[in-house]
This record gives sequence, structure tokens and C-alpha cells, in this order.
Amino acid sequence: MKKTLPLLILSLLFLAAHRGLAQVAVTFPTERAVFQRTNANEANVYIGGYITQPYQKIEARLTPRVPGEGQAFPTDGGWATIDDQISAGQFLGSVTLKGGWYQLEVRGVNAGGTSAITTVTRVGVGEVFVVAGQSNATGGDSNPNGPGAAYDQVNSVNFQNVDPVLNTITPYSNVQLPCPEFVHLDANVKTAPFGNYAWCWGSFGDKIYEKFRVPVMIFNGGWSSTGVDNWKQSIDPNGVTTSAFGYTFPSGLPFGHLRLALNNYIAQLGVRAVLWHQGETDNYLEQPGDNTYNRYLSALWDVVNASRNLSGKPDLAWVVARASRFTVNGATRVSASVVNAQNELINNDGLYPHVFQGPDTDPYYSIEYRHDEIHFRGDGVTPSPDGQIYSGLIYLAGFWADKITPDFLTQSNPYSATPPPSVGAAYVPGGSQVTFTGPPQPGDWQYNWLAGGDCNQVQNTSQQWTVGPGLYKLKVIDSNRNTVFSPMLNVNATPLPVIWQSFGARMGTNGRVAVDWSTASEFNASHFEVQRSTDSRNFMTVKTVNAAGDSKSSSFYRYEDEFLPKGTYYYRVKEVDLDGQSDLTRIVSVRIDGHETLRVFPNPASDAITIESANALNRIDIFNSTGKLVQTAATGEKAIRLNIAGLPKGLYIVNVDGRELKIVK
Repeated sequence: MKKTLPLLILSLLFLAAHRGLAQVAVTFPTERAVFQRTNANEANVYIGGYITQPYQKIEARLTPRVPGEGQAFPTDGGWATIDDQISAGQFLGSVTLKGGWYQLEVRGVNAGGTSAITTVTRVGVGEVFVVAGQSNATGGDSNPNGPGAAYDQVNSVNFQNVDPVLNTITPYSNVQLPCPEFVHLDANVKTAPFGNYAWCWGSFGDKIYEKFRVPVMIFNGGWSSTGVDNWKQSIDPNGVTTSAFGYTFPSGLPFGHLRLALNNYIAQLGVRAVLWHQGETDNYLEQPGDNTYNRYLSALWDVVNASRNLSGKPDLAWVVARASRFTVNGATRVSASVVNAQNELINNDGLYPHVFQGPDTDPYYSIEYRHDEIHFRGDGVTPSPDGQIYSGLIYLAGFWADKITPDFLTQSNPYSATPPPSVGAAYVPGGSQVTFTGPPQPGDWQYNWLAGGDCNQVQNTSQQWTVGPGLYKLKVIDSNRNTVFSPMLNVNATPLPVIWQSFGARMGTNGRVAVDWSTASEFNASHFEVQRSTDSRNFMTVKTVNAAGDSKSSSFYRYEDEFLPKGTYYYRVKEVDLDGQSDLTRIVSVRIDGHETLRVFPNPASDAITIESANALNRIDIFNSTGKLVQTAATGEKAIRLNIAGLPKGLYIVNVDGRELKIVK
């Protein structure tokens, strides 16, 4: 907790600085996030945040930090639009990236140019793993640590479910994970949610990066001295289990730590596999003639199934080490029963699908690898008490990395990240409040609205929430407790000069193009310019409309463009402030077939009709519904008013030089 509090304060200061200074604030993804790639070596990466100045659209580009590792987006090195429908200052879009380690740049665009560029210096598409098991999976128990990762591309979250002051561990159901802060996997990083330090996994991450040239994210839910029954018995979130060495675990643990990783970090990033290194305690417990093989096989399969069922990932890959070596009655030994059960899970894909071969660690127990014939040790640099330098943890990392092969990647089924919830946002008329609306979800899912930089103190649980100035986010929890967060949402204390509410152009029933737009609020607005183009690039102003000026309520505008020749036309509206600054809507197109150059009104008619055309009318014929000519006229003008009082009620066809319109009297 001592480390977490300063980080939280720093995060809040960072957000405050962004809110006060940044024109475009990117709050998703955060620095060092790594998203699991598919077997096609790509991931859909969402980019979201908010603006503090009015922009028509948000653009992004991503550049590989190491040339040749990844593919620039866009491939031409330019910019791509990720959102041109900005809602009350909030934006969200996505891009498809190849595996790699990227720098993300984002900017806002309007008629006046572009904003300053906002940069997230490290975002990855690569491989994500969760570790589980006992001490050789997680270290601890005063066992010497291994090295931190040498490569920048290896990451984790620095959190452990331990109160360092009280030295207590929170039961599963009461754990409140802080907002994830992704960090480089240094030697002493507490690999969330329960890893003690890097152990062998920093070196493992280096080896995976060297092999595949993609970034790596590692989480650790292991717990030393745990037997497989401790894992099985704590699948129940209220289950209490006691280790073979007399320690009673907090309820729902140790399995709860694996579930926390899967439901939280993995839901937001995706995952390749669970790496399982456990079995030593079950060797210790084994007695001659007991049923260790069946007990271990059944219990571990229950744990595997629970991890899949409780995360909604039915094909989640497990990589299982063949591990059992322990010292019993002063002598080192292995358990054929434990290893055979592990091999059965690995080799019998018909009964136990998606379980893969991990390292066989039992043969490696000399002092070169383990200091006590049980625990691996040695970072390859630090002298041990006997003055020698050992590299046992480097070897262990290599044993694991050797099993993450191209064939394994092809055969396993990675799970992609769950997209962040897309939150609708609309200004409340007459004020500076915003109503946020969460996306539609099944009835047993939860909406948890949060304020500021907090990820746990729920302020509202409805689908909609109306709030004033401040920073907010939405946490969505599904029926499996998979949890994802929206980008940070922002409500400005001073509304943006013009908040566009809607814009569109369409053919009206009167033969004119109706250009409609509305604003949710206006501040310091002078006028609007309706602009038209025939090529979507070169625009001319066809109408100027005065703005409401200063308004906190919705304002609606319309202009009708008439008598256009056949073709496709493009429309946009430019808003101009009193100080000369401007903003543009998006561009919409309207197709005109040619008949729109003629109109007859009113329709329905009574005693008279007016006929108008872009050209001279010439001959006009009116036919009744049976096709009989009932009235005729001629004029060289572009408009004429005809008296039809003598015609009976019914349907008529007005023919003007071959162009026909129907009217009703």
C-alpha cells in the first residue's frame, strides 16, 4: 500500500495536468499496455479519451519503436481517422495492429488545423501469460530472486495482495484491485496479483521476446507450498483450505488470485496461456499405496475447468510443467504418480483438451540449479553465500521458454482483449452537465460508474449517469466477473464553444436538399456557413445562417438547397466564432437524379397550385387518374400559378416537358 498511494497521487496529478493543458487527452490504452495477438499476429487496439477544444475528428498513427518489429499504422506513415463522431467531447475508435512495440500519437483536426500531438510512448501487441502454482512458480519464502527483464518490451503490473504494514492477505471476495499501472518487469516488481518479485519470469520474458520479437506481459497468481487440493478447494470463493504445512488460507485463495488475474487484467488485455508449475507439495503428501495419481489428475482438471468456466474462455490453454521434486525425510525424491497425472493431462487431448507440455524440471536438482534440491536459485550475476555464481533461475526461464514454440502458438487458442465499453455522452440542455450512457448489456451484467482516478468506489449503478464537471469512467462487470474499463470520461467546467449535436443532408419531399444541423450548446458563436461541393474537396458557401450565439440549450437549424442539376453533391457546415475561430462538421453526400429541378405545391392542393422549375416551364399538361388530359398551359417563365378550382377531387399527374409529378386534390 505504501507504493500504491504515491502512484495514485501521481496518476491524479497527471490527469489534472492533462485536463488543464492537453487539447486531446488519450486515456486508453495506458502506457505499456500489451494486447494479446491472434494467431494471425494482430490485435484490434482501441484508442479513447477526451478533448478540451472543439475538433471535428481524431486521428492517430502508430510507429514501431524498433524498425522491422511490427508494421506502421497507417502503412504510409500518415494519419488515420479513428473517430469523426465525437460525443460531448469524448472519443473512441480502434485500429488493427501487427505484433510489435509501438509509439502511439493522437491529434485533433478541425478547419483551423490540428492540435498538439499527444503521445503514448509504449503500446504493445504480443504475448500475455498468467503464472500459477507453488514456490517454483512464484518465488518467495526467502528464496533469492532472479533478474529483472533486460528488454524494455517485458512488462507486468506492480501489485501484490498483501498489506505491507499489517502483513495480511485479503480474502478473494474482498480484494479491491487498484487501477492497473503497467510497468517494466524489473527485479523487484510484484507481479500482480500475488507474485513476490520477478523470480524467473523477467528472464523468461526476455527469451520470449528474443524468439518472437513481440512484447510480453506476465501476471502471477501462484502461492508457495500449495497443494493441488488447496487450489481445488478454493474454487469456491468462500472456500477455506489448509496447506500440508498447517497454514489456513484466506477464503477463496489460492485459486482466487488466478481468477482475479483472468477476470481483471486478462479481460482487458487478452491471454495466450496459463503456465502451471506445481506438484512438489503433492509429492510430500504422497504415502505408499495411496491414490495420488487419481487425486492429482482429478483435482488439477477441476482447476483447469474452473479457470475456463469462470472466465468464459472454454479453450484457455494451460501449459503444465512436469514437476514433483521435494525433500521428504531428509532425502530428495520425485513422484511418478504426480508426474504421470501431469502427463495424462498433457497427452490425452481427447479427455483433457488444450493442455500443453511444459518443462520437465525434476531432473535438474543439483546445486547448479537449486540451492536446497527443491527451489531454483541464481540470477547469473549475484554471488551466493558460498561465493559461487549460479544461474538456476536463468535455466528455469529457459526451460519454460523452450516450450513456447511456434507449434504451440499455432495449436493454442489465444483470447483477445475485451473491448472497452463505448459510452454515449450528451450535454444536458441548459447547463454544463453531461449524461453518460453505458452500452446495452445483458441483465446480469453490472454498470459501475467511478469518479476521478478511483477504480473501486462505485458512485452509480444505472445504465445512465448525469454529472457535472470532473473526470469519470465506467467499469462493466459481466456474469463471470470479467471486468473492463472505459477510457477516462471528462466533463469540462466551461463547455466547448459549439457542441455539435447532429448534422445531415437529404432529399426532401419538396424536391429540395434539406441540410439540417443542431448544437447542444453554443458559446461565443457568430454564424454558420452551409458549404457545398461537387468533388468533396473544393467547397463554396451557399448560405450564411446566424448562430444562437450563447446558448446552453439545443438549437436547431435548416437550409434548403433547390434546383440543382443531376449529380452527387457534398455538404458540410462551418461554424464561425465571434473571434474568427471556426469548426467544421463531417461531410455528407446527396444524390440528385434530375427530377428534383421541378416542384409543385401545395400538395395536397385545393383551388390553385404553383409550379416551379430551374428552367423555363414551356408546356404544362395535367392528366386525371385515368390518363385523360383535363387542363393545359404554356409559359416561358420558371414559375406559374394555375387555378384548378374546377377540377374534381382526386389524383392528378402534372407533366412538364416529360417530367411528371403526382398531386392530390
